[in-house]
Amino acid sequence: MSITNETQLSEKETKTRDFILNGSMFKVVLQIGLPIAFFQGINQLLRVVDSFMAASIDATAASMVTYFGQMNLIISGLGLGLAAGATLKISQVYGAGDFQKVKKQISSIFAFAVLFCLVMMVIIVPLSTPLMRWMNTPAEFIAQGRTYFLIEFAVTMIGIINVIYIALERVQGNTKKILNMNLIAMAINMGFTAFSVYILREGITFIAISSLISQLFIFAMATYNLSGRKSEVFKFSLKEVSLKRMILAPMLLISVPIMIERSAFHVGKTVVNVMITGLGSLVVGGLGISNLLCGIGVSPQMGFQDSTVAIMAQNKGAGSYKRVFEAFKAIFVINCVTAVLFFIPLFFFARQTTSLFAIGDPYFHDILYRVHIIDVWSVLFLGAYSAITALLFGLGFTRLTLLLNVCRIFLFRIPVLMFLQHFTTMGPESAGFVMAFSNIAVTALGLLIGALCIKKVCQEQGIKFWQKEELALEN
Repeated sequence: MSITNETQLSEKETKTRDFILNGSMFKVVLQIGLPIAFFQGINQLLRVVDSFMAASIDATAASMVTYFGQMNLIISGLGLGLAAGATLKISQVYGAGDFQKVKKQISSIFAFAVLFCLVMMVIIVPLSTPLMRWMNTPAEFIAQGRTYFLIEFAVTMIGIINVIYIALERVQGNTKKILNMNLIAMAINMGFTAFSVYILREGITFIAISSLISQLFIFAMATYNLSGRKSEVFKFSLKEVSLKRMILAPMLLISVPIMIERSAFHVGKTVVNVMITGLGSLVVGGLGISNLLCGIGVSPQMGFQDSTVAIMAQNKGAGSYKRVFEAFKAIFVINCVTAVLFFIPLFFFARQTTSLFAIGDPYFHDILYRVHIIDVWSVLFLGAYSAITALLFGLGFTRLTLLLNVCRIFLFRIPVLMFLQHFTTMGPESAGFVMAFSNIAVTALGLLIGALCIKKVCQEQGIKFWQKEELALEN
C-alpha cells in the first residue's frame, strides 16, 4: 500500500506495522498478545490478592470489596467501551495508512475522555449514597464502605484515561512496554496494600488508596509518553484536538454499542447481586470472590482478545480479510488451550483456593466453595467466546457483541436465576449455576453468530475461510 501522508512513521513503527500486516499471523498474535495476556493474568491475580487481604480483615470487608468493585465496573464500562471503540477505529485508519488522521483522532479522543470523566465525577460523587440505596446495597455496606466506593470511583475515572493510552500502545505493538509499566504499578499497589493491612492495621479504605496511587503512576507515565515522545503520529497535541463530526463521529458511533454492552453486562451482574442478597450478604461476597478466581483463567484470554482486535482492525483497514480470519483461527486455538490449562487447577484445587478467603470462618468457606465449584466451569467455555467476540470487534460488528451480552445477562442469566429462586430449593449453588449456564449458553450462541458473520464476509469479499494466507514478507 502506498502512503501519501506527509506524516511519517519512525523506523520502529514501520517495522512493527509491517509485521502486523505481513508477518506469520500465529506468530503475530502470540508475540503481541502474550505480554498483554500475562499482564491481564497478573492484574487479575492482584485483584484476588486484594480480596485476600480484605478477607484477612473480616468476611464483610471481603464482600464489600467485591460488591463495590462490581458497581464501579458499571461506570468504567462506559469508558472502557469508549476506549475499545475509539482504538478499533484508530487501528483501521492506521492500517489504511492515513497517519495524519490518526494524529487528530488520538488527540481528540483523549480530550473527549477527560471531559467525559469530569462530567461523571460531577454526577456520581454527590449522588453516591442515593445511588447505592437505589441499587439495594446492603445497609452495612453503605455505612462502612462509602469512602471506599468514592476513592475507587476516582480510580475508575483515572483508569479510563489510562486504558485509552494503553490501547494506543497496543496498536503500535508496544506490548512489552505495557507489561513493564503495569508490573511496576501492580508492585506499588500490592506493596502499599500489604503495608496498610498488615502493618498499619487499616481497613478497606487504604486498599482503595493503594489502587489510586498505582493508577496515578500509570497516568503520569501516559502524560509523559504522550507529550514528550518523538513519534509524529502517536502523540497528544492540543493543536490536533478536534470536536468536528468527521473526526469524533466515526469513533463514537462504533464505541456506543460497546459502551452499552460493557455497562449493561455489569449492570446485569449487579442485578444478580441484588437478587441473591436474599440468600445473605456473604453469598454476594462469595460470588464476587468466585468470579475473581475464575478471572485468573479468563483474564489471559481477554488479554489475547484485546491485542488481537487491534491486529484484526489494522488488517481490515489494509483490506486483508484473509489475515483477519487467520488472526481469528490463531486466537481461537490459543484461547481454548489456555482455558483448559487454567480450568484444571481451578477445578481440582477449588477447596484449597477458596479456603484462603475464609480464614477462621468455615460457614463462609462452605458458601464460597459451593458457589465456586459450579461457577468455575465458565472458564472452560469463555476462551471460545472471547475469540468470537474478538472477531466481531475486529470486523466492526459491535452491535452483535452488544446483542450477545444482552442475551447473556437478560436471557440466560436473570430469568434463570428467577426460576431457580421461585421454583427450586437451590441455595448458594444457584449463584454459581446461573453464572456457568449463562456463560456456556452465550458461547454456543456466539459460535452460531460468528459462523454466520464469517459466511457473510466470505461471500462479500469472494474469499474462502479455510484458504491459507499469502505472506508478503519477501516483497
